[in-house]
Amino acid sequence: MLSWYAVYVNVKHEKKVVQKLQDQNLQAYSPVVKKLQQWSDRKKWVEFPMLSGYVFVHILEEDKEKVLHCPGVFSYIKFNGVEAKVRASEIDILKSIELSGYDVSQESGDLKLHSSVEITQGHLKGLKGTVVEFKNMHYVQIQLESLHQNITIKLPPQILKQIPN
Repeated sequence: MLSWYAVYVNVKHEKKVVQKLQDQNLQAYSPVVKKLQQWSDRKKWVEFPMLSGYVFVHILEEDKEKVLHCPGVFSYIKFNGVEAKVRASEIDILKSIELSGYDVSQESGDLKLHSSVEITQGHLKGLKGTVVEFKNMHYVQIQLESLHQNITIKLPPQILKQIPN
């Protein structure tokens, strides 16, 4: 049965590792975010890994060793000595964040720092998180439980609904 796993890879080599794994007919995924980079003579949109040093693989049990032999792959992410299986729903969350491309600056509404919120529109509808920063923008932190990781994403306040504690 196919399962999602996360592997540690060389930082800034996520794209190359994904390509090498795909060349071996293994399904690999590294979510990216686009950021506007400024150089002295120009601006350009550049893709960066959402989770630096991580690549996700959707493989059979017998393909685990094959992944480890790929250049740039260090090891599987483990908790208590066991490779962490990543839920398909969490991969879907990462893909939704990648597709949504939220990056809106607006004044704070009635939301408060550390309040629990639910996203009411778009690809991330129904997802719950916590407001972790203001300063003219809303950053919501979403936890990927199976990886023990948090992702912080900038969202427009109109699509956030405060959840009573």
